[in-house]
Amino acid sequence: MTLRPHIQNLVANGFDTDRSRYFLLHVAQPAAARLFLRTLLAQGWVLHAHEARQQAKALHEQHRCPAGIGFTYAGLQALALPTRFLRLVAEQAPAFAEGAPLRAAHRLADTGPSAAALWEEPFRHRHAHVFLTLHADDPATLDRCSQTLQTIAGEAFAPAGWATPLDGAHLGSNKKQRREHFGHLDGLTNPLIDGLHTLRETQAALAVPPTLQAPGEFLLGHRNADGYNPWLNAAEPATVRQFFTNGSFSALRKMAQDVERFNHFVHSQPLPAATVRAKLLGRWDDGQVVSPVPVAGPKPTTRAGLNSFDFKNDPQGLGCPYGAHIRRMNPREDAVVPVRKRPLIRRGIPYTTDSERGLLGLFFCASLEDQFEHLLAEWGNKNPFGVPNASTAKDPMVGNHEADGGVFCIPNATGPDTQLSGFTPFVTTKGTLYSFFPSLDALHMLADGLGTE
Repeated sequence: MTLRPHIQNLVANGFDTDRSRYFLLHVAQPAAARLFLRTLLAQGWVLHAHEARQQAKALHEQHRCPAGIGFTYAGLQALALPTRFLRLVAEQAPAFAEGAPLRAAHRLADTGPSAAALWEEPFRHRHAHVFLTLHADDPATLDRCSQTLQTIAGEAFAPAGWATPLDGAHLGSNKKQRREHFGHLDGLTNPLIDGLHTLRETQAALAVPPTLQAPGEFLLGHRNADGYNPWLNAAEPATVRQFFTNGSFSALRKMAQDVERFNHFVHSQPLPAATVRAKLLGRWDDGQVVSPVPVAGPKPTTRAGLNSFDFKNDPQGLGCPYGAHIRRMNPREDAVVPVRKRPLIRRGIPYTTDSERGLLGLFFCASLEDQFEHLLAEWGNKNPFGVPNASTAKDPMVGNHEADGGVFCIPNATGPDTQLSGFTPFVTTKGTLYSFFPSLDALHMLADGLGTE
């Protein structure tokens, strides 16, 4: 089975470019919006995962850049998706149908300065219909492509969406050393998906080789790791099943990072700053996992090598504490963690403005409720059930540290735990948007119109 010709490449592999630009567009004229989508597809702007590098190169030679496109529930309504389709997605994906603002406080731990009422205008409830992404290495190309697409769109979308894009740019020129604003190596982990990716010989030879994940963890219409496929319902017409199959839900999350506050915290603790940073994240600044014992032999330097580990040799958290960010968000083979691993595809890029630094996080999964929201609310902002974590602090990197912020415990083999305190919010949510990224087949169906009921 190969899924590559059907999946948008942004979902399957992302784009290894230095910059991205995100437009959150509001449909003004549905017929013109469908024509815009047909033109995007006909001209090859939206790349599928098969031979994506060659496709991207061809676009570059034509002074264009690759794009990705998703739709909110309100956007599918605006484009007149038939009621039967809308009813199914509302039943199977209530978070997508409700939208992030209505679920922010309870399911995303967005309260206080991160409350949905304070989110930026494009993220307000039912404001955005279409999530359009562009990817290039330089701002001039993004500007040229943005103008071209705006011209193609005509009056399809409200002008404000074109005027206020979200611009992201990786920090530094070394693609193998990309970092986010707190200084940590970025983009180290992403799952390999059966039917989309293959396990290379060099990866198979690693001490802890990666595994191919079940496609249903990320793509609708396939079985997940538990063998369950809620989108395979023979009672639904074939057209309905075809529309959702091979699509993926996304969560775009804009997070402002208070770098000065984070650095002050790190330097005010009773351990060396480099150790504090490593214990909070779970990795040293060079990407090496924090191990309970010195690692023999040469240290890995490739991304595959940096991810060749699990936590089986660290059952007490003497290396990487249970409260550390990577152990919460990706527990790997921790014996105490429930079988459901809740993986995500992560596509993040930093942003910088005159007044703010932060991260445009883009996450893909098959279930916003069971994966994205569960990670944030249950594993990020609570002590995960069954984990021997003595800390009362939330996820030290992205948790919503309110009140006194709690205590982060660093276990010691020969003495009492070291306790870090004084947590304040290092990250403030500026907005979250839930979208559906259809397959290439479904994009053509949507562009051509599916009729009315």
